[in-house]
Amino acid sequence: AKSQNLKKELNIKNDEKIVITTSRLVYKNGIDVLIKAIYELKNIAPLIKIKLLILGDGILKNELENLTLKLDLKNEVLFLGYILQDEIYDYLAISDVFCRPSRSEGLGNSFLEAMACATPIIGTNVGGIPDFLINNETGLFCEADNPRDLAEKIKTLLEHSELRDKIITNGKKLVDGNYDWD
Repeated sequence: AKSQNLKKELNIKNDEKIVITTSRLVYKNGIDVLIKAIYELKNIAPLIKIKLLILGDGILKNELENLTLKLDLKNEVLFLGYILQDEIYDYLAISDVFCRPSRSEGLGNSFLEAMACATPIIGTNVGGIPDFLINNETGLFCEADNPRDLAEKIKTLLEHSELRDKIITNGKKLVDGNYDWD
């Protein structure tokens, strides 16, 4: 299967949970907060093995790679660079959680793509995100600029399968009903 091949290519083991973001690496998208949240998650849930996939490129790439090294997360965080739009869905399909802890946001197409791929989402209550993210229904809200809170939300989605399933179902329903991919 394509997903097993992709996991193998990325050297992701079956017992590892995949957190993904698709994002330009710019300040407003809060990718630094996400990397710090992975560090927090290792402390609050040491038994959960995590891989963070960062799809996208941008001016903060070096800074974010340095942060990853400083926090000793080089085995957990994969910078995959620019990925073609139609390949993004393959990455979303293997992922357990989609996060973008934005400091500001427009419509948030990346969230909708994740929801369409049955990947539960975590986002902040900014910009257009509250138009489709209803807390505990279609996703989870995290506080902007709060890595600890984001880590708690990721842990919640990974440990509570009923909530996770509800969010996936409601998210797909919302996207299918309200957003046309054409």
